Amino acid sequence: MPLSTSTRRKTKMFHRTRIGDVNYSAEGGFALLAVLAFLLLFAALLLPFSSAARLGALTSSHNFERSRLSYAAESVNAYAAVKLTSDLFWANSMTRDDGKSCRIKDLTLTLRIVNHAGLIDLNVAGVTTIAAGLKALAMSDEQAAAVAGSIVAFRSLQAGSAPASGPQPDFGFKHAPFEDVVELLDFAEMRRFTPEQLSEIFTVDSHSAFIARDFAPKPLQPILAKLDGSAREGSNAFPAYTLVTKISRRGESAIDARIVTTGDMRGSGRRTPSLPLSPSANAAFPECGSLLGADMTAWLAEAFS
Repeated sequence: MPLSTSTRRKTKMFHRTRIGDVNYSAEGGFALLAVLAFLLLFAALLLPFSSAARLGALTSSHNFERSRLSYAAESVNAYAAVKLTSDLFWANSMTRDDGKSCRIKDLTLTLRIVNHAGLIDLNVAGVTTIAAGLKALAMSDEQAAAVAGSIVAFRSLQAGSAPASGPQPDFGFKHAPFEDVVELLDFAEMRRFTPEQLSEIFTVDSHSAFIARDFAPKPLQPILAKLDGSAREGSNAFPAYTLVTKISRRGESAIDARIVTTGDMRGSGRRTPSLPLSPSANAAFPECGSLLGADMTAWLAEAFS
């Protein structure tokens, strides 16, 4: 039976609607895939920036903590410099060992003070005394005598005072006082030692030929005892000290090391290479009140609360 005109029209409209639905569904699926692809691309582009931001945050936190610890160590050294003048008993007790440690909550502090009265001044000491210091660094007697002669010539104001034989500095004899013990490294023979090792024996800040054996480093004491008066003992009119403070907290640590002078030549201090600090077991750390006093301990506790 032939279809009527109206039935044929409805059939055509139905087929058109089905075809339209299929086309619309295909377009919608493609759009969804495009959006997902865009999101994946955006995430891939964002990931490096996210990682960099996280790394930057961790680095900033690390630097901030290190800065806080550094400023705290510097403050402890400033406090110690004042206490060296005002409390002689405390000063004598602090300059006779390789450092003392204490704790404040989760903060660990180690303070070492070296009295330069027990060190050899490169600008004042004679050849025999300087040679004694070199022997304390395990240099042979013959080489120590030769290098000591060149050291004295290095600082001598007379241009013709250089020894005919002996070590020669790489940049020639200065013919002026030593400004820092690291100038000893101008001699090739001295480069086996670190600046820290040299600073344990020599100084340029005591301005005295006197050496207090009680404050001298242990390797130097028996050698000084054999000098038969070549290294004179006595008091120092211009006391100088090396202060080294190390503060540790939650895996971070900072060290401040500086040389300060007291008395008439009192100075704020200049930075210097750190010196070795004796390790101690955490269980042995006393509270810092006995070492630094109540006020300084309270300030540190508040600063890191």
